[in-house]
Amino acid sequence: MADISRRTFLNRLKFFWAPVLLGGGGVYAYGSEIERHRITVEKHALALALGPKAPAALRMVSLTDFHFDPLHEVEFFAECVRRTNELNPDVVLLTGDFVTHSASRISELTQVLGKLTPKHGIFASMGNHDHWNSNPVKITTALNDAGISLLKNQHTRVEMGDGSLLITGLDSVWGGHPQWDVATRGMGAGERMISLVHEPDYADTLCSDKRVALQLSGHTHGGQIRVPGVGPLRLPTWGQRYPAGFYDVQGTKLYVNRGLGTIGIHVRFMCPPEIACFDVTNTG
Repeated sequence: MADISRRTFLNRLKFFWAPVLLGGGGVYAYGSEIERHRITVEKHALALALGPKAPAALRMVSLTDFHFDPLHEVEFFAECVRRTNELNPDVVLLTGDFVTHSASRISELTQVLGKLTPKHGIFASMGNHDHWNSNPVKITTALNDAGISLLKNQHTRVEMGDGSLLITGLDSVWGGHPQWDVATRGMGAGERMISLVHEPDYADTLCSDKRVALQLSGHTHGGQIRVPGVGPLRLPTWGQRYPAGFYDVQGTKLYVNRGLGTIGIHVRFMCPPEIACFDVTNTG
Protein backbone atom coordinates (compact mmCIF):
# COMPACT_ATOMS: atom_id res chain seq x y z
CA MET A 1 0.00 0.00 0.00
CA ALA A 2 1.37 3.40 -0.96
CA ASP A 3 2.31 5.77 1.84
CA ILE A 4 -0.06 8.69 2.40
CA SER A 5 0.37 11.79 4.53
CA ARG A 6 -1.47 12.14 7.84
CA ARG A 7 -3.47 15.05 6.42
CA THR A 8 -4.56 12.99 3.41
CA PHE A 9 -5.48 10.12 5.72
CA LEU A 10 -7.60 12.35 7.96
CA ASN A 11 -9.26 14.00 4.97
CA ARG A 12 -10.27 10.58 3.70
CA LEU A 13 -11.31 9.39 7.14
CA LYS A 14 -13.67 12.28 7.77
CA PHE A 15 -15.81 11.23 4.84
CA PHE A 16 -16.31 7.91 6.64
CA TRP A 17 -16.83 9.17 10.19
CA ALA A 18 -18.97 12.24 9.47
CA PRO A 19 -21.83 10.19 7.94
CA VAL A 20 -21.56 7.71 10.81
CA LEU A 21 -21.95 10.50 13.36
CA LEU A 22 -24.74 12.13 11.41
CA GLY A 23 -26.44 8.86 10.58
CA GLY A 24 -26.46 7.52 14.11
CA GLY A 25 -29.47 9.27 15.60
CA GLY A 26 -28.41 8.72 19.20
CA VAL A 27 -24.87 9.92 18.62
CA TYR A 28 -26.06 12.96 16.69
CA ALA A 29 -28.58 13.83 19.40
CA TYR A 30 -25.86 13.53 22.05
CA GLY A 31 -23.42 15.72 20.08
CA SER A 32 -25.97 18.36 19.11
CA GLU A 33 -27.94 18.67 22.33
CA ILE A 34 -25.86 17.31 25.21
CA GLU A 35 -22.15 17.68 24.53
CA ARG A 36 -22.59 20.92 22.62
CA HIS A 37 -24.03 22.44 25.79
CA ARG A 38 -21.79 20.62 28.32
CA ILE A 39 -19.73 23.63 29.42
CA THR A 40 -16.34 22.57 30.77
CA VAL A 41 -14.24 24.85 32.98
CA GLU A 42 -10.56 24.11 32.39
CA LYS A 43 -8.43 25.44 35.28
CA HIS A 44 -4.70 25.94 34.87
CA ALA A 45 -1.94 27.12 37.19
CA LEU A 46 0.45 29.09 35.02
CA ALA A 47 3.84 30.64 35.76
CA LEU A 48 4.66 33.54 33.44
CA ALA A 49 7.47 36.05 33.36
CA LEU A 50 5.39 39.22 33.03
CA GLY A 51 8.03 41.63 34.29
CA PRO A 52 8.51 43.57 37.53
CA LYS A 53 5.72 46.07 36.76
CA ALA A 54 3.04 43.37 36.45
CA PRO A 55 0.94 42.02 39.34
CA ALA A 56 2.42 39.22 41.43
CA ALA A 57 -0.63 37.05 40.74
CA LEU A 58 -3.89 37.28 38.82
CA ARG A 59 -6.75 35.20 37.49
CA MET A 60 -7.62 35.40 33.78
CA VAL A 61 -10.55 33.75 31.99
CA SER A 62 -10.54 33.12 28.25
CA LEU A 63 -13.73 32.79 26.16
CA THR A 64 -13.84 32.47 22.40
CA ASP A 65 -15.72 31.45 19.24
CA PHE A 66 -19.29 32.25 20.21
CA HIS A 67 -20.71 31.97 16.67
CA PHE A 68 -23.95 33.50 17.90
CA ASP A 69 -25.81 33.06 14.62
CA PRO A 70 -27.68 31.17 13.28
CA LEU A 71 -28.83 29.52 16.55
CA HIS A 72 -28.95 32.66 18.74
CA GLU A 73 -28.83 30.67 21.98
CA VAL A 74 -29.04 33.51 24.48
CA GLU A 75 -29.70 31.25 27.46
CA PHE A 76 -26.64 29.11 26.74
CA PHE A 77 -24.35 32.13 26.66
CA ALA A 78 -26.00 33.54 29.77
CA GLU A 79 -25.01 30.30 31.52
CA CYS A 80 -21.44 30.68 30.20
CA VAL A 81 -21.37 34.18 31.70
CA ARG A 82 -22.75 32.93 35.00
CA ARG A 83 -20.11 30.19 35.19
CA THR A 84 -17.38 32.70 34.33
CA ASN A 85 -18.50 35.16 37.01
CA GLU A 86 -18.39 32.36 39.59
CA LEU A 87 -14.62 32.17 38.93
CA ASN A 88 -14.21 35.79 40.11
CA PRO A 89 -11.60 36.70 37.45
CA ASP A 90 -9.43 39.79 37.37
CA VAL A 91 -9.82 40.05 33.59
CA VAL A 92 -11.87 38.28 30.93
CA LEU A 93 -10.26 37.88 27.51
CA LEU A 94 -12.33 37.20 24.36
CA THR A 95 -10.61 36.05 21.16
CA GLY A 96 -13.18 36.57 18.46
CA ASP A 97 -15.72 34.99 16.14
CA PHE A 98 -18.64 36.57 17.93
CA VAL A 99 -20.81 35.78 14.90
CA THR A 100 -20.68 33.41 11.95
CA HIS A 101 -22.36 35.19 9.04
CA SER A 102 -24.52 38.03 10.31
CA ALA A 103 -24.16 40.78 12.88
CA SER A 104 -27.85 41.69 12.70
CA ARG A 105 -28.50 40.44 16.26
CA ILE A 106 -25.04 41.01 17.76
CA SER A 107 -26.46 43.31 20.46
CA GLU A 108 -28.31 40.32 21.97
CA LEU A 109 -24.98 38.58 22.52
CA THR A 110 -23.04 41.63 23.69
CA GLN A 111 -25.78 42.50 26.21
CA VAL A 112 -25.21 39.06 27.74
CA LEU A 113 -21.40 39.37 27.60
CA GLY A 114 -21.68 42.82 29.15
CA LYS A 115 -22.90 41.08 32.33
CA LEU A 116 -19.45 39.59 32.88
CA THR A 117 -18.06 41.01 36.12
CA PRO A 118 -14.25 40.80 36.16
CA LYS A 119 -12.50 43.13 38.57
CA HIS A 120 -10.43 44.91 35.94
CA GLY A 121 -12.23 44.68 32.61
CA ILE A 122 -13.15 42.68 29.51
CA PHE A 123 -10.82 42.79 26.50
CA ALA A 124 -11.35 41.33 23.04
CA SER A 125 -9.87 40.70 19.63
CA MET A 126 -11.67 40.00 16.33
CA GLY A 127 -12.01 36.69 14.49
CA ASN A 128 -12.14 35.90 10.80
CA HIS A 129 -15.94 35.41 10.80
CA ASP A 130 -16.38 38.82 12.39
CA HIS A 131 -15.06 40.20 9.10
CA TRP A 132 -16.50 37.75 6.57
CA ASN A 133 -20.08 38.40 5.46
CA SER A 134 -20.84 40.35 8.60
CA ASN A 135 -20.43 43.92 9.79
CA PRO A 136 -17.22 44.48 11.78
CA VAL A 137 -18.15 48.11 12.48
CA LYS A 138 -21.47 47.02 14.00
CA ILE A 139 -19.69 44.36 16.06
CA THR A 140 -17.14 46.91 17.29
CA THR A 141 -19.90 49.33 18.30
CA ALA A 142 -21.88 46.62 20.10
CA LEU A 143 -18.82 45.47 22.03
CA ASN A 144 -17.92 49.00 23.07
CA ASP A 145 -21.52 49.75 24.09
CA ALA A 146 -21.40 46.67 26.36
CA GLY A 147 -18.23 47.89 28.07
CA ILE A 148 -15.95 45.43 26.23
CA SER A 149 -12.64 46.93 25.08
CA LEU A 150 -11.86 45.74 21.55
CA LEU A 151 -8.12 45.72 20.87
CA LYS A 152 -7.71 45.88 17.11
CA ASN A 153 -3.97 46.14 16.49
CA GLN A 154 -3.73 47.88 19.85
CA HIS A 155 -2.38 47.33 23.34
CA THR A 156 -3.53 48.50 26.74
CA ARG A 157 -2.19 48.56 30.29
CA VAL A 158 -4.59 47.28 32.89
CA GLU A 159 -3.97 48.65 36.38
CA MET A 160 -4.51 46.06 39.11
CA GLY A 161 -3.39 47.70 42.32
CA ASP A 162 -0.03 45.98 42.73
CA GLY A 163 0.96 46.35 39.08
CA SER A 164 -0.23 46.69 35.50
CA LEU A 165 -0.92 43.93 32.99
CA LEU A 166 -0.02 44.58 29.37
CA ILE A 167 -2.53 43.12 26.88
CA THR A 168 -2.21 43.27 23.11
CA GLY A 169 -4.96 42.47 20.60
CA LEU A 170 -4.24 41.66 16.97
CA ASP A 171 -6.83 41.87 14.20
CA SER A 172 -7.80 38.56 12.58
CA VAL A 173 -4.93 37.12 10.57
CA TRP A 174 -7.22 35.37 8.08
CA GLY A 175 -10.10 37.83 7.80
CA GLY A 176 -8.74 41.20 8.87
CA HIS A 177 -5.62 43.34 8.63
CA PRO A 178 -3.17 42.35 11.37
CA GLN A 179 -0.46 44.91 12.07
CA TRP A 180 1.83 43.76 14.86
CA ASP A 181 4.11 46.79 14.56
CA VAL A 182 1.09 49.05 15.12
CA ALA A 183 -0.23 46.91 17.98
CA THR A 184 3.08 47.12 19.85
CA ARG A 185 3.98 50.72 19.01
CA GLY A 186 5.20 52.57 22.10
CA MET A 187 6.03 49.43 24.04
CA GLY A 188 9.46 49.00 25.57
CA ALA A 189 11.87 46.33 24.36
CA GLY A 190 11.90 44.58 27.74
CA GLU A 191 8.14 44.58 28.40
CA ARG A 192 6.10 41.38 28.49
CA MET A 193 2.50 40.94 27.34
CA ILE A 194 -0.52 38.72 26.99
CA SER A 195 -1.42 38.63 23.30
CA LEU A 196 -4.95 37.99 21.96
CA VAL A 197 -4.78 36.47 18.48
CA HIS A 198 -7.75 34.58 17.07
CA GLU A 199 -5.74 32.22 14.84
CA PRO A 200 -3.29 30.01 16.78
CA ASP A 201 -0.90 29.17 13.96
CA TYR A 202 0.23 32.79 13.89
CA ALA A 203 2.27 31.89 16.96
CA ASP A 204 4.90 30.68 14.49
CA THR A 205 5.33 34.34 13.53
CA LEU A 206 4.85 36.04 16.89
CA CYS A 207 7.27 33.72 18.71
CA SER A 208 10.10 35.80 17.27
CA ASP A 209 8.97 38.65 19.53
CA LYS A 210 10.10 37.51 22.96
CA ARG A 211 7.91 40.14 24.63
CA VAL A 212 4.96 37.75 24.13
CA ALA A 213 4.67 35.84 27.40
CA LEU A 214 1.44 34.08 26.38
CA GLN A 215 -0.65 33.99 23.21
CA LEU A 216 -4.34 33.21 23.71
CA SER A 217 -6.21 31.91 20.67
CA GLY A 218 -9.35 30.09 19.57
CA HIS A 219 -10.47 29.50 15.98
CA THR A 220 -10.13 25.70 15.86
CA HIS A 221 -13.05 24.71 18.16
CA GLY A 222 -10.64 21.93 19.11
CA GLY A 223 -11.79 20.28 15.89
CA GLN A 224 -15.39 20.19 17.19
CA ILE A 225 -15.62 16.46 16.32
CA ARG A 226 -12.79 14.25 17.56
CA VAL A 227 -12.38 10.54 16.86
CA PRO A 228 -10.64 8.29 19.41
CA GLY A 229 -7.11 7.48 18.30
CA VAL A 230 -7.30 9.98 15.45
CA GLY A 231 -8.10 13.40 16.90
CA PRO A 232 -9.92 16.23 15.12
CA LEU A 233 -11.40 15.33 11.75
CA ARG A 234 -11.12 18.83 10.37
CA LEU A 235 -9.18 21.94 11.28
CA PRO A 236 -9.34 25.38 9.62
CA THR A 237 -6.66 27.34 7.81
CA TRP A 238 -4.43 29.04 10.40
CA GLY A 239 -5.51 26.37 12.88
CA GLN A 240 -3.80 23.28 11.51
CA ARG A 241 -0.77 23.08 13.77
CA TYR A 242 -2.17 23.81 17.22
CA PRO A 243 -5.70 22.36 17.70
CA ALA A 244 -6.30 22.76 21.45
CA GLY A 245 -4.56 23.26 24.79
CA PHE A 246 -1.02 24.37 25.66
CA TYR A 247 1.94 24.52 23.31
CA ASP A 248 5.49 25.78 23.51
CA VAL A 249 6.31 27.59 20.27
CA GLN A 250 10.03 28.24 20.28
CA GLY A 251 9.89 29.40 23.89
CA THR A 252 6.57 31.29 23.63
CA LYS A 253 3.57 29.83 25.45
CA LEU A 254 0.38 29.37 23.41
CA TYR A 255 -3.03 28.31 24.67
CA VAL A 256 -5.80 27.35 22.24
CA ASN A 257 -9.32 27.38 23.66
CA ARG A 258 -11.90 24.94 22.19
CA GLY A 259 -14.47 27.73 22.14
CA LEU A 260 -18.14 27.87 23.05
CA GLY A 261 -20.05 27.87 19.77
CA THR A 262 -20.14 25.67 16.68
CA ILE A 263 -20.03 26.10 12.93
CA GLY A 264 -21.21 23.94 10.05
CA ILE A 265 -22.95 20.99 11.65
CA HIS A 266 -23.83 22.08 15.18
CA VAL A 267 -22.35 19.03 16.86
CA ARG A 268 -19.52 18.43 19.32
CA PHE A 269 -18.09 14.99 19.97
CA MET A 270 -15.32 14.38 22.52
CA CYS A 271 -14.72 18.13 22.37
CA PRO A 272 -17.05 20.04 24.76
CA PRO A 273 -17.29 23.84 24.90
CA GLU A 274 -14.68 25.46 27.11
CA ILE A 275 -14.21 28.21 29.64
CA ALA A 276 -10.45 28.46 30.29
CA CYS A 277 -9.33 29.82 33.66
CA PHE A 278 -5.68 30.69 34.37
CA ASP A 279 -4.26 31.34 37.81
CA VAL A 280 -1.11 33.21 36.85
CA THR A 281 1.95 33.63 39.02
CA ASN A 282 4.34 36.31 37.83
CA THR A 283 7.89 34.98 37.95
CA GLY A 284 9.41 38.40 37.17
